[in-house]
Amino acid sequence: MEPRPEKRTRTEPEAEAESKQLLPDDLVLEIVARCPTIAGVIRCAAASKPVRRGILHASFLRRLRGFLNRSGGEHGGQAPVSVRKLLLGLYHQSGDPRGQPAFVPVPDGASLPPSVAALPPASACHGAAGGSACEFGPYLPVASRRSLLVLRRRCRNRATDHLVGRHGLHPVELSVCNPSTGERRVLPPHDVLDMSHSLLDVDPIAPSSFKLLVAELSDGDPSTLYIFSSEEGDWGPPLACPITISRGDREDSCEFACAARRPRPVVLGDTVHWLCTTDSGDRILTWRWRGGAAQKASIVKLPRGNKFGRPEKCLAVLPSPAGDAAGSQAALLSLIVLDRCKIEVWAREKSGAGSARKWKLWHRVQEASIPRPTDFCNGWLSGAELSWFCEGSGTLFLQAGDETVSPLLLDLESMEVSKLEARKWELNPEPEFCPYEVDLLSYMLFVMKRF
Repeated sequence: MEPRPEKRTRTEPEAEAESKQLLPDDLVLEIVARCPTIAGVIRCAAASKPVRRGILHASFLRRLRGFLNRSGGEHGGQAPVSVRKLLLGLYHQSGDPRGQPAFVPVPDGASLPPSVAALPPASACHGAAGGSACEFGPYLPVASRRSLLVLRRRCRNRATDHLVGRHGLHPVELSVCNPSTGERRVLPPHDVLDMSHSLLDVDPIAPSSFKLLVAELSDGDPSTLYIFSSEEGDWGPPLACPITISRGDREDSCEFACAARRPRPVVLGDTVHWLCTTDSGDRILTWRWRGGAAQKASIVKLPRGNKFGRPEKCLAVLPSPAGDAAGSQAALLSLIVLDRCKIEVWAREKSGAGSARKWKLWHRVQEASIPRPTDFCNGWLSGAELSWFCEGSGTLFLQAGDETVSPLLLDLESMEVSKLEARKWELNPEPEFCPYEVDLLSYMLFVMKRF
């Protein structure tokens, strides 16, 4: 009888390897989904190709976004996380009506996204439009937020039958693109003079979901607002915007004088904010959009000392200081003021639990103390105009007083200024432009695809 072979004793490295293999991939992803930060998820993705494939799946990304929102890790009602590299560059209007908006990258942005998704040509026949084709002008970028970009173009066909049959009351086509994924959606016609645009409830993971607010902010009263929902595929009913008057105040009308007559709002939670001018001075018009029914608007006064028109002003959304009286690092409505050769940063914060929000001066920065490129001469801040605020990167665009100079970028965290490459600025004077940022999850995808 042959002796029974002895059972080989596993070495310690072999036993350790087997124990690692016993952890299934779905359990690993369960652990990764609870990472409190995007950086932690990226580190996990770099460790294993199977884990990385699971992380890049759309279902996991949506689950991760839900966890971050519930825990306050990305937004979740808390302060937005400012990451400079989320700002990739800007899109500006092209002189060619058949061309896409031109893209100019920032020097330190992430890997460039693909160009805006190809736009299909207009149909040769539109039935009720009498068979005439649309003759569109150039695309104008009018809004962007969390990886999405809103483009607007106007039909130049003057035939009345065509305009009414194809476009309704206004011969305008709006489309929403996700340059980072190549998605594009052409929106149906709407019956409002779209002077202002704002993206709400953005989820950029393909297929992107969003709501788009368009507002007719005419002199006198902001009369009509519409909201398009990507989930419903259509515009909702017109929403009125009556202004609630505070006791003792008198705000008879609002005017929205700004570049190209397109006020640039900021979104904080479920409220949209516009800078405006009333009979009593410069103010902020706020309007809560969530809830389905028409909501009343209200007027917020600016800090003392801000008079009509000047100084130059811009709205922003900034995180509150850690450990403030409010008890958490919430996102706050902020005001950036450019006055002569200094920049002031104000924020509406609470002095204690249950107290009303009041303006507080956070920073007053003189031009001489702002880090800047060596080729900037003294007085570069004089004559500059505040343009766009970018919530993801915490960056403010400034238009230099000299129209031949490309936009300047002011990092509101470091208070350092930089500029785009002037040689890439194609038109002079400057065309209308819109900054482009990706959201944190899209940025995470850019980084992981390099592994």
